[in-house]
Amino acid sequence: MNNILVCTSCGLDKAESIVYRGSYILRCAACGETIVATSFAMHDLEHECSAFVDPGPGKQPPPETLVARGPFRQIATAISAAASDRTLIRLIPEAKD
Repeated sequence: MNNILVCTSCGLDKAESIVYRGSYILRCAACGETIVATSFAMHDLEHECSAFVDPGPGKQPPPETLVARGPFRQIATAISAAASDRTLIRLIPEAKD
């Protein structure tokens, strides 16, 4: 990350992507403070990612909490459905080859 997205609460620059209902949120992985939020529709549509039920700031989601994996445009509906009941969904970008 760059210093534009440094957490104002703890000063660290480690963020996690979260979906909450219709919002896309960057959250500090250390303290959980929201860094920035925007519309869920703004996410890169072609980027590969995995979506998990969020275990909390800085924690790795267990494999059994996988909601969907693939190009964002193909899994956005599954993510929205999972997030519609106030469940936080963690988005983890897949490494590009």
